[in-house]
Amino acid sequence: MEIIDLSWLQIGMGFIILLLPAYILWKYNTGLNKKLLTACLRMVLQLLFVGYYLEYLFEYDNPWVNSAWILIMVLVADFATIDRSDLKRKASTLIPIFGATLLGIIVIDLFFLEVVIQLPKLLAAQYTIPITGMVLGNCLRSNVIGINAFYYKLADHRERYQFYLACGASRTEALQPFISEALQKSANPTLASMATIGLVSLPGMMTGQILSGSSPLIAIKYQIMIMVAIFSGTVLSVFLGILFTNQMTFKDTDMLDESILKN
Repeated sequence: MEIIDLSWLQIGMGFIILLLPAYILWKYNTGLNKKLLTACLRMVLQLLFVGYYLEYLFEYDNPWVNSAWILIMVLVADFATIDRSDLKRKASTLIPIFGATLLGIIVIDLFFLEVVIQLPKLLAAQYTIPITGMVLGNCLRSNVIGINAFYYKLADHRERYQFYLACGASRTEALQPFISEALQKSANPTLASMATIGLVSLPGMMTGQILSGSSPLIAIKYQIMIMVAIFSGTVLSVFLGILFTNQMTFKDTDMLDESILKN
């Protein structure tokens, strides 16, 4: 079947449906319509930029350029993770979370792209950029949940943490229940998606491949691998994010430096 392209007029018509949620938000004085307008404008501009840029990126397809683009993606995700986790932008948070996310992406990309899929060309843009983007986007969401849960739970229950230390536990042992809870909260959304995928929802990658004319069976194979990559990447990045930041956010007394918290 021929791929149905969308004209800019059709795209514009698609935005008409936003009048319905916009009216509901206005009716109940949520104050979100300004944010809705800003989000839509940013979405369109960013996607247009990325769309035209990826046209050249795919055509040029240089591993070094692709790697540089991935670094930019990780850097942007780093700042977004810090901001949405309600942490302050400090070297003690930015550097370790950047390192953790980058290391997680490198491990996942090398394994799934070079070992499992076995790309004919190293870091081929057509596969590397979209797959990295999907994994990184989910890592961002999980990092926000996990890192926020870890640090604010630790701050709210500092007496419990101090009790563990007073009983002779090392910092690693005292932090274990807080890390465990953070990992649970960050992993649960992805686990729920994995458990219902196909029956409740058709994920974006699979839908895109089917719309582009790929066999549903081929789309399913890729989607299975993507979900495994996403889950592995999210757990790995959250764990490394907490592990790395712990090296820079605790004082010599094993107490958390709460100046990194916004609230």
